[in-house]
Amino acid sequence: MRIGLNRFLLLTSLLLAFTAARAGEIVPVRNAVGVWEVSRDITLAQAEEKAFNEAKKEALRLAGVMEDVWSVFGQVSSESGQEFSEAYSSVSMLAISGMVNVTSKKVREYWDPQMKKQMVEVTINAKVTKDDTKEDKTYALKVEGIEAIYKDGDEFCCKFTVHGTDSYLKFFWFDDTGAAMIYPNDYEGNQVFKAGQTYRIPLSDKITFTMEKQDKSKVVEKVNVIMVATKKNYPYLEECSYQSILSWIYSLPADQRSLFYTLTVIK
Repeated sequence: MRIGLNRFLLLTSLLLAFTAARAGEIVPVRNAVGVWEVSRDITLAQAEEKAFNEAKKEALRLAGVMEDVWSVFGQVSSESGQEFSEAYSSVSMLAISGMVNVTSKKVREYWDPQMKKQMVEVTINAKVTKDDTKEDKTYALKVEGIEAIYKDGDEFCCKFTVHGTDSYLKFFWFDDTGAAMIYPNDYEGNQVFKAGQTYRIPLSDKITFTMEKQDKSKVVEKVNVIMVATKKNYPYLEECSYQSILSWIYSLPADQRSLFYTLTVIK
Protein backbone atom coordinates (compact mmCIF):
# COMPACT_ATOMS: atom_id res chain seq x y z
CA MET A 1 0.00 0.00 0.00
CA ARG A 2 1.42 3.39 -0.98
CA ILE A 3 0.15 6.48 0.79
CA GLY A 4 1.43 9.86 -0.39
CA LEU A 5 1.79 12.57 2.21
CA ASN A 6 -0.93 14.60 0.51
CA ARG A 7 -3.52 11.93 1.39
CA PHE A 8 -3.63 13.02 5.04
CA LEU A 9 -4.67 16.64 4.54
CA LEU A 10 -8.06 16.47 6.23
CA LEU A 11 -8.32 13.73 8.86
CA THR A 12 -10.63 15.33 11.40
CA SER A 13 -12.44 18.59 12.00
CA LEU A 14 -13.50 19.52 15.52
CA LEU A 15 -13.00 22.58 17.69
CA LEU A 16 -9.92 22.42 19.94
CA ALA A 17 -10.35 24.14 23.28
CA PHE A 18 -7.36 26.18 24.39
CA THR A 19 -6.00 25.44 27.84
CA ALA A 20 -6.03 28.60 29.94
CA ALA A 21 -2.69 29.92 31.11
CA ARG A 22 -1.66 28.84 34.57
CA ALA A 23 -0.82 31.46 37.14
CA GLY A 24 2.86 32.32 37.41
CA GLU A 25 5.31 35.21 37.34
CA ILE A 26 3.80 38.66 36.71
CA VAL A 27 5.97 40.87 34.50
CA PRO A 28 5.25 44.62 34.28
CA VAL A 29 5.56 45.97 30.73
CA ARG A 30 5.62 49.65 29.77
CA ASN A 31 5.02 51.36 26.44
CA ALA A 32 4.04 48.38 24.31
CA VAL A 33 2.97 49.83 20.97
CA GLY A 34 0.62 48.56 18.29
CA VAL A 35 -0.18 50.30 14.99
CA TRP A 36 -2.85 49.70 12.34
CA GLU A 37 -3.88 51.57 9.23
CA VAL A 38 -7.30 52.98 8.41
CA SER A 39 -8.45 51.98 4.94
CA ARG A 40 -11.52 51.62 2.81
CA ASP A 41 -12.18 48.26 4.45
CA ILE A 42 -11.02 49.14 7.97
CA THR A 43 -12.87 51.81 9.93
CA LEU A 44 -11.24 54.02 12.54
CA ALA A 45 -12.80 51.98 15.35
CA GLN A 46 -11.69 48.69 13.77
CA ALA A 47 -8.17 50.03 13.28
CA GLU A 48 -8.02 51.02 16.96
CA GLU A 49 -9.14 47.52 18.01
CA LYS A 50 -6.54 45.88 15.79
CA ALA A 51 -3.82 48.25 17.01
CA PHE A 52 -4.85 47.44 20.59
CA ASN A 53 -4.42 43.71 19.93
CA GLU A 54 -1.04 44.39 18.31
CA ALA A 55 0.00 46.28 21.44
CA LYS A 56 -1.04 43.32 23.58
CA LYS A 57 1.03 40.99 21.40
CA GLU A 58 3.98 43.36 21.75
CA ALA A 59 3.51 43.23 25.53
CA LEU A 60 3.70 39.43 25.35
CA ARG A 61 6.88 39.67 23.31
CA LEU A 62 8.48 42.19 25.67
CA ALA A 63 7.67 39.92 28.60
CA GLY A 64 9.27 36.94 26.84
CA VAL A 65 6.08 34.88 26.75
CA MET A 66 6.34 33.93 23.08
CA GLU A 67 10.11 33.48 22.81
CA ASP A 68 9.81 29.71 22.51
CA VAL A 69 7.64 30.10 19.40
CA TRP A 70 10.27 32.23 17.69
CA SER A 71 13.17 30.01 18.75
CA VAL A 72 11.61 26.85 17.31
CA PHE A 73 9.78 28.19 14.29
CA GLY A 74 12.07 31.07 13.36
CA GLN A 75 13.67 28.71 10.84
CA VAL A 76 10.38 28.12 9.01
CA SER A 77 10.67 29.32 5.45
CA SER A 78 7.95 30.72 3.22
CA GLU A 79 8.06 32.87 0.13
CA SER A 80 6.85 36.08 1.75
CA GLY A 81 7.06 35.32 5.45
CA GLN A 82 3.36 36.17 5.73
CA GLU A 83 2.29 32.65 6.67
CA PHE A 84 4.62 32.53 9.66
CA SER A 85 3.52 36.01 10.72
CA GLU A 86 -0.12 34.93 10.62
CA ALA A 87 0.61 31.76 12.59
CA TYR A 88 2.56 33.68 15.22
CA SER A 89 -0.32 36.13 15.45
CA SER A 90 -2.76 33.26 15.91
CA VAL A 91 -0.78 31.75 18.79
CA SER A 92 -0.30 35.15 20.40
CA MET A 93 -4.03 35.86 20.27
CA LEU A 94 -4.73 32.69 22.25
CA ALA A 95 -2.76 34.10 25.16
CA ILE A 96 -3.90 37.72 25.04
CA SER A 97 -7.14 37.56 27.00
CA GLY A 98 -5.86 35.55 29.94
CA MET A 99 -2.28 36.74 30.16
CA VAL A 100 -2.25 40.50 29.49
CA ASN A 101 -3.79 42.78 32.10
CA VAL A 102 -3.78 46.29 30.62
CA THR A 103 -3.27 48.99 33.24
CA SER A 104 -3.24 52.04 30.94
CA LYS A 105 -3.95 52.80 27.30
CA LYS A 106 -3.24 55.76 25.03
CA VAL A 107 -4.61 56.16 21.51
CA ARG A 108 -3.09 58.41 18.85
CA GLU A 109 -4.29 59.03 15.31
CA TYR A 110 -1.86 60.39 12.75
CA TRP A 111 -1.14 60.72 9.05
CA ASP A 112 1.86 58.80 7.70
CA PRO A 113 3.30 60.93 4.87
CA GLN A 114 5.46 58.13 3.50
CA MET A 115 2.69 55.52 3.35
CA LYS A 116 0.09 58.24 2.67
CA LYS A 117 -2.32 56.58 5.05
CA GLN A 118 -4.14 57.42 8.25
CA MET A 119 -2.81 55.35 11.13
CA VAL A 120 -3.94 54.50 14.64
CA GLU A 121 -1.33 53.92 17.32
CA VAL A 122 -2.16 52.34 20.68
CA THR A 123 0.35 52.38 23.54
CA ILE A 124 -0.28 50.34 26.68
CA ASN A 125 1.22 49.55 30.03
CA ALA A 126 0.35 46.07 31.24
CA LYS A 127 1.03 43.26 33.66
CA VAL A 128 1.78 40.05 31.80
CA THR A 129 1.31 36.71 33.55
CA LYS A 130 3.93 34.19 32.44
CA ASP A 131 3.26 30.48 32.68
CA ASP A 132 5.38 29.18 35.53
CA THR A 133 5.49 25.63 34.14
CA LYS A 134 9.06 24.86 33.11
CA GLU A 135 10.22 22.38 30.50
CA ASP A 136 11.19 18.95 31.77
CA LYS A 137 14.87 18.78 30.78
CA THR A 138 14.91 15.00 31.31
CA TYR A 139 12.16 14.52 28.73
CA ALA A 140 13.44 14.41 25.15
CA LEU A 141 12.37 13.26 21.69
CA LYS A 142 15.21 12.09 19.44
CA VAL A 143 14.54 11.67 15.71
CA GLU A 144 16.98 10.20 13.19
CA GLY A 145 17.00 9.36 9.51
CA ILE A 146 15.24 12.36 7.94
CA GLU A 147 17.20 13.35 4.85
CA ALA A 148 17.97 16.96 3.94
CA ILE A 149 16.98 16.34 0.31
CA TYR A 150 14.56 13.87 -1.27
CA LYS A 151 13.83 13.17 -4.91
CA ASP A 152 10.22 13.33 -6.02
CA GLY A 153 8.78 9.88 -5.33
CA ASP A 154 11.37 8.84 -2.74
CA GLU A 155 10.23 6.77 0.20
CA PHE A 156 10.13 8.56 3.56
CA CYS A 157 11.05 6.80 6.77
CA CYS A 158 12.76 7.71 10.02
CA LYS A 159 13.36 6.47 13.56
CA PHE A 160 12.50 8.05 16.88
CA THR A 161 13.15 7.45 20.56
CA VAL A 162 11.51 9.14 23.52
CA HIS A 163 13.62 9.51 26.64
CA GLY A 164 12.20 10.07 30.10
CA THR A 165 8.78 8.44 30.15
CA ASP A 166 6.36 6.41 28.04
CA SER A 167 4.71 8.75 25.55
CA TYR A 168 2.28 9.47 22.75
CA LEU A 169 3.37 10.92 19.41
CA LYS A 170 1.95 13.32 16.84
CA PHE A 171 3.70 13.76 13.48
CA PHE A 172 2.89 16.78 11.29
CA TRP A 173 4.23 18.32 8.12
CA PHE A 174 3.40 21.55 6.34
CA ASP A 175 4.49 23.48 3.27
CA ASP A 176 3.14 26.43 1.31
CA THR A 177 0.27 24.31 -0.04
CA GLY A 178 -1.11 23.07 3.27
CA ALA A 179 -0.52 20.88 6.30
CA ALA A 180 -1.22 17.33 7.44
CA MET A 181 -1.05 15.04 10.42
CA ILE A 182 0.91 12.00 9.22
CA TYR A 183 0.62 10.01 12.47
CA PRO A 184 -1.71 8.84 13.90
CA ASN A 185 -3.68 8.10 10.75
CA ASP A 186 -6.49 5.90 9.47
CA TYR A 187 -4.14 2.92 9.18
CA GLU A 188 -1.92 3.40 12.24
CA GLY A 189 -3.77 4.15 15.45
CA ASN A 190 -2.70 6.10 18.48
CA GLN A 191 -0.52 4.09 20.88
CA VAL A 192 1.88 4.38 23.80
CA PHE A 193 5.59 4.34 22.94
CA LYS A 194 7.94 2.92 25.56
CA ALA A 195 10.65 5.21 26.90
CA GLY A 196 14.11 4.34 25.58
CA GLN A 197 12.81 2.09 22.82
CA THR A 198 13.45 3.03 19.17
CA TYR A 199 10.55 2.94 16.69
CA ARG A 200 10.37 3.26 12.91
CA ILE A 201 7.98 5.50 10.97
CA PRO A 202 5.85 4.29 9.29
CA LEU A 203 5.07 1.84 12.08
CA SER A 204 3.48 -0.71 9.76
CA ASP A 205 5.44 -2.48 7.02
CA LYS A 206 2.22 -2.43 4.97
CA ILE A 207 2.41 1.35 4.58
CA THR A 208 4.79 3.47 2.51
CA PHE A 209 5.09 7.24 2.81
CA THR A 210 6.25 8.88 -0.40
CA MET A 211 7.64 12.38 -0.82
CA GLU A 212 5.58 13.92 -3.60
CA LYS A 213 5.93 17.44 -4.97
CA GLN A 214 2.57 19.16 -5.07
CA ASP A 215 3.70 21.53 -7.81
CA LYS A 216 5.72 19.62 -10.39
CA SER A 217 6.83 22.85 -12.05
CA LYS A 218 8.92 23.83 -9.02
CA VAL A 219 12.59 22.90 -8.89
CA VAL A 220 12.33 22.20 -5.16
CA GLU A 221 9.57 22.19 -2.55
CA LYS A 222 10.27 22.81 1.11
CA VAL A 223 8.60 20.60 3.69
CA ASN A 224 8.56 21.43 7.41
CA VAL A 225 8.46 18.38 9.67
CA ILE A 226 7.23 18.54 13.27
CA MET A 227 6.98 15.69 15.76
CA VAL A 228 5.59 16.15 19.25
CA ALA A 229 5.91 13.64 22.07
CA THR A 230 3.54 14.05 25.02
CA LYS A 231 3.39 12.34 28.40
CA LYS A 232 -0.39 12.15 28.21
CA ASN A 233 -2.68 11.61 25.28
CA TYR A 234 -3.60 15.12 24.08
CA PRO A 235 -5.83 14.62 21.03
CA TYR A 236 -5.30 16.85 18.01
CA LEU A 237 -8.82 17.43 16.71
CA GLU A 238 -8.46 20.44 14.42
CA GLU A 239 -8.47 20.46 10.65
CA CYS A 240 -4.76 20.65 9.88
CA SER A 241 -3.25 24.05 9.19
CA TYR A 242 -0.01 25.73 10.09
CA GLN A 243 -1.83 27.97 12.57
CA SER A 244 -3.79 25.20 14.27
CA ILE A 245 -0.67 23.02 14.68
CA LEU A 246 1.16 25.88 16.40
CA SER A 247 -1.85 26.65 18.56
CA TRP A 248 -2.19 23.04 19.65
CA ILE A 249 1.51 22.66 20.48
CA TYR A 250 1.65 25.78 22.62
CA SER A 251 -1.60 25.00 24.42
CA LEU A 252 0.15 21.96 25.92
CA PRO A 253 1.88 22.37 29.31
CA ALA A 254 5.60 22.91 28.74
CA ASP A 255 6.56 20.03 31.03
CA GLN A 256 4.28 17.61 29.16
CA ARG A 257 5.74 17.92 25.64
CA SER A 258 8.97 17.46 23.74
CA LEU A 259 9.28 18.88 20.25
CA PHE A 260 11.32 18.00 17.17
CA TYR A 261 11.45 20.24 14.11
CA THR A 262 13.39 20.10 10.84
CA LEU A 263 13.17 21.36 7.28
CA THR A 264 13.68 19.13 4.24
CA VAL A 265 13.23 19.63 0.51
CA ILE A 266 11.88 17.57 -2.41
CA LYS A 267 13.68 17.94 -5.75
